[in-house]
Amino acid sequence: MLKRAVVGMSILVLTAGPALAQVFPVDATSTTTITNVKADLIAWGVAFIGVALTVFAYKRVKALVR
Repeated sequence: MLKRAVVGMSILVLTAGPALAQVFPVDATSTTTITNVKADLIAWGVAFIGVALTVFAYKRVKALVR
């Protein structure tokens, strides 16, 4: 069981690296400033709030239709 968990975590770490590199692109020529980080966090926050509101609205409409 432990071996299976270690293998699973290894696969997750190996596959998450390239995925995160695409979400948060970093190259040698770009400089990350606090302003850029704030803007990214605000954008992600708005996206997550939008998803949460969409799920909430879907459940409310589904309950009203019943």
